[in-house]
Amino acid sequence: MTGQKSVSLTVGVAIMALFSCPMAETTTPEVLVKGGNIPVINVVDYGAVPNDSKDDTAAVTSAINACAGGDTRTLYFPGGKFNLSSITFPVSINVVMANGVLLEIQNGATVTFNGPFTAGLYRVFSGPGTVQFGGPGAHSPVSEVYPQWWYAPGDPDASPAINKAIDSSHDTGWVPGINVRLSGTFKCKTTIHVNRDRVNLIGNGMYATQLIFDPAVPLPLFEFKKADNSMIVQCAIRDMALYGAGARGDSNRVQKTGIKIVDADIIEVRNIAMLNWGGNHSIGLQIQGREMGFIENIQIAADLPISIEKDPNIDWISIDHFTFRNNYLITLDKNGAAVKIASGVYLTNVVFDGTHAWVGGKYGLYWDDTETKGVSSSLSIKNVRMEGGTAPGGEIIHISHNYTLHNLVLENIYGCAGGVGGIYLRRCTSATLQNIFYTSTDKPTPTALDIDESSSNIVLINAFWNAGLVKTGKLIKTFGTNPNPSKSDNRLIEVYDRPNNPQGEGLILYGTKTWCYSGELADGAALSLPVGSGARVATITVSASDGAAINESGCFMLGAKGTIVKKVSGTDSTATNSTAGRLCLVPGNQVGLINYLGAKVDVVITLFWR
Repeated sequence: MTGQKSVSLTVGVAIMALFSCPMAETTTPEVLVKGGNIPVINVVDYGAVPNDSKDDTAAVTSAINACAGGDTRTLYFPGGKFNLSSITFPVSINVVMANGVLLEIQNGATVTFNGPFTAGLYRVFSGPGTVQFGGPGAHSPVSEVYPQWWYAPGDPDASPAINKAIDSSHDTGWVPGINVRLSGTFKCKTTIHVNRDRVNLIGNGMYATQLIFDPAVPLPLFEFKKADNSMIVQCAIRDMALYGAGARGDSNRVQKTGIKIVDADIIEVRNIAMLNWGGNHSIGLQIQGREMGFIENIQIAADLPISIEKDPNIDWISIDHFTFRNNYLITLDKNGAAVKIASGVYLTNVVFDGTHAWVGGKYGLYWDDTETKGVSSSLSIKNVRMEGGTAPGGEIIHISHNYTLHNLVLENIYGCAGGVGGIYLRRCTSATLQNIFYTSTDKPTPTALDIDESSSNIVLINAFWNAGLVKTGKLIKTFGTNPNPSKSDNRLIEVYDRPNNPQGEGLILYGTKTWCYSGELADGAALSLPVGSGARVATITVSASDGAAINESGCFMLGAKGTIVKKVSGTDSTATNSTAGRLCLVPGNQVGLINYLGAKVDVVITLFWR
C-alpha cells in the first residue's frame, strides 16, 4: 500500500504541498489548521490503486469511514486514474484533488460531493457517469464549478465539459443552484444547455473570458430552456465575450444564435460582448419569453442583434417586465434591424433605458405585427442614437401593431444619415414623443415622422425634424405650440387625435375648459359640441365660409345648464334655432351646430365653459 510522509503545514502551504509535492511511503500526513492538527486521509492508504482499471469505490468508502467521528477532515486523491461507481462524499469531508488525478466515473453512476471540494484548473473527472455537487437536503459549500474539471485543453469542443459543469447542480426542488466559472478561452462547436433553475454562468470579464463558436449546423451557443418545456427561473450569464468563427464578410457562414432564452422568469444577461456574429441571418440575443429580464451592458455585432419572439409555451405573455440598459448594437445585415419584435408578440412593460447606440441596418427597432388579437402595453424607449444606416426606406422606430399598443414612450432619440427615416407608428394609443431630434441630408428625402388616424392621443414635446417629411394622415392637431408660428420644424408641444374620437374638454386654464374645432360642414349637416345639459355656462364663437359669397359668424352664450342659447353678436344669417338659410346653434342635451346656409362651408369653433 502506498503512503505519504507525515508532515505538519499551515493551511495555505498545505494545499500547495498536496497539489505539487510527491511523497514517499509512510503514514497519513496531517495539516496544521486553527486550533490543531486535522488528519489528511490519502485514499491510497486505504486500498485505492491508481491506473489499474479496477473499481476503487470500496477503498474510497473505507477512506471516507476513516474520516468519521471528528471535525471536517480532508480526503486526498494523489495523481493517477481512479475508477468509481456511485458514491457520496459527506458534508464533513473536504475532498482535495491533486494535479494529475482523474476520477473515471462508470456509466450510470453518480458521484456526489456534499462537502468542500478543492481542485485547480485542470481535468479531474472523466467517464460517462455523473458528478453532483450537493443533493436533496444537502447544499454543497462549493461556491464555483469549473468546466476545466471535465475539459482537456486539446478537446476540439468545450461545450460538453461546460454542460457537465452545469449538470453538476442538483435539479430537484428549491435548491440554491450553482455558479459555473468560465475562465480563459473555450472553442465550442455545439450548444451549451442551461436546463435547470438557478444556474449562473460567470466569466472573468467582458473580454477576459472568450468563447469562439464554430457550429457545423445552425445552433445556439447558449440555450436557457427546460427539457420538459416548463419555465426556467433565476438564471444569469455575465462577464464574457462570444465570437463567431470565420471572416466577418462571409455571409455564407452557418447561421448561429449567441444566447437563446426560452420561457424564463428572472433572467440576467450582463456585461456580454458578441462580435463577428454574422452569416445567414445570425442572431445575437434571442428572447422567447417570459418575464423579469435584465439585459445590461451588452455589445452585439450580428445580422440581427436582438430578436424578441413569441413564447412557445404560453400564448398571452411573450415578454413582460424586461429592461434593456446600456446596449451597443451593430446590425451587420444592411436591410436588418437592431431590435426586431416578431409578429404575434404580446408585450407588456418593456423598457429601453440607460444609453443605446444602434449602428447600421435599415431599422432601429422594427415591429410589424399582423397577428395579435389583444392590447400590448407600456413600451418605453429612451436615450437612443441611431446612425450609419445602410439602406433607405427604413426608420429608427417602426411600430405597426395589429390591434393596439397602449402607452408608448419615445424619449431623447437622435437619428441621422444612411437614408433611414425617423418614426413610423400605426395603431398606437397614448404615445409620447419627447426630445426627438432627426436630421438627414440623404436623397431621396426620408420621412421624419409618419403617423396616421389609426393611432390616437399622440403627444410631441420638443420634437425637432431638421429634415425629412412629416406625415400625420387624417389626425387632428388638438393642441400645438411652436416658437415660430410660420415654421413648424420644432414642435414644442403638439397633440394629435383621431378625427372622430370624442374629444371632451381640451386645454384647461385656471378651471376654464376649452375646446376648438376646424373643418368642413356639409349643407344640412350637424356637428355636436362637447357641452350640453351638464354645462353651467359657456361662450361659443362660430365662423363659417364657403370661400365666396357665404361668410357668417356669431358669438353665443350657453346658460341654464345647457337649455338656453343666446346670440350675443353676429351676422344676420346666424340663429339659435333651426331656420332655413341660417347657421344655427341649437340647445339640447348636447349643443349642436347645423348648416342650413345652402352650401358646404369651412367652420371654426371655439368653446369656453364651466
